[in-house]
Amino acid sequence: MFESDDLADVRVPDSFEVLYRQNYAAVVGLVYALSGSRSVAEDLAQEAFLRAHRDWTRVSEMDHPDGWVRRVAMNLARSWLRRLRSETMARLRIGSESAMSTQHADLESETFWKEVRRLPSRQAQAIALHYIEDRSISEVALILGVAEGTVKALLHQGREKLRRELRAKGLVDHEL
Repeated sequence: MFESDDLADVRVPDSFEVLYRQNYAAVVGLVYALSGSRSVAEDLAQEAFLRAHRDWTRVSEMDHPDGWVRRVAMNLARSWLRRLRSETMARLRIGSESAMSTQHADLESETFWKEVRRLPSRQAQAIALHYIEDRSISEVALILGVAEGTVKALLHQGREKLRRELRAKGLVDHEL
């Protein structure tokens, strides 16, 4: 899956414990950026690592098991968001209040990440990996399993959509 030697700074852990200790906090941060919920981020990160542990014989043979864990965590976040949207729409249809709650965070930052979460999932994932985890284009491409050109396109499209949405809300008057 991840077969590139051009990422010299990406460490391949020799044991599950090392993988977990080196990457857990970063995976929680990545999923938080996509979900907007710290508790959900922790749960989904734990689930991703649980799956890595369960399949450790196979995962440990990969060039970048940390990328595999991130991909699983992002897929779990995407599924969680789909379920949340479905539940919210069902509640709205039957007349109850929305289940979505606001987090205690800076309003502009929260608005920004809400807009990121409204992006198509691949764009949101690319933005979170690139800007939250400070990953290079090539690292994002490896984690998402796409070409570098695709990552560049996803980042460009995501930034353009964010710029338009935030400008429409009067929250930004300069280029992102």
